[in-house]
Amino acid sequence: MKPKTQRMFSGNHRYHKVDIARGQLETAIRLFLVDGCNMFSAITLAAAAGEILHGLVLNAGKEPFVDYVIKVNDFRKPGDTPKRSSVISHIHNLLFVNALKHHDKKTEAHVEFDAEECALAAILKAIVDYETLTGEHTEAMKTFLTWTKLNLNSERIMSDFEKAPDHFKKL
Repeated sequence: MKPKTQRMFSGNHRYHKVDIARGQLETAIRLFLVDGCNMFSAITLAAAAGEILHGLVLNAGKEPFVDYVIKVNDFRKPGDTPKRSSVISHIHNLLFVNALKHHDKKTEAHVEFDAEECALAAILKAIVDYETLTGEHTEAMKTFLTWTKLNLNSERIMSDFEKAPDHFKKL
């Protein structure tokens, strides 16, 4: 019998969670950027990376993306902000994270949603927490952000941002 070829992840090794999240996020980015590739996997990988990064950001005493969403909600609707866990669940529902990971007797066999838009949002959410944690972007993240600038209506987005009140920009 031919011996097993030693591969990069063969054998028992110790991995830091940030390295695991970075690998998941960069794979999600690669899947997203290859036209016609699997957006379902991009969403679930980005969401898994996002969950790890969220915890690492909190452990580092920094503010995760979800807390920014809560601040924006507080600004728009003072006193009407749900708990952090509810906001996280709401984001996962918007991005169809759980619908792609789970199925039980109560759920439909079909899911209707814009997979590319959900993958885009899940990746961006994870990138925000990665940057908050590390203060940097990897080359894959830089490539993805460049893609968004070239392919999304970035002029309108920046115009809307410039019109926002100054205290909103500081959130």
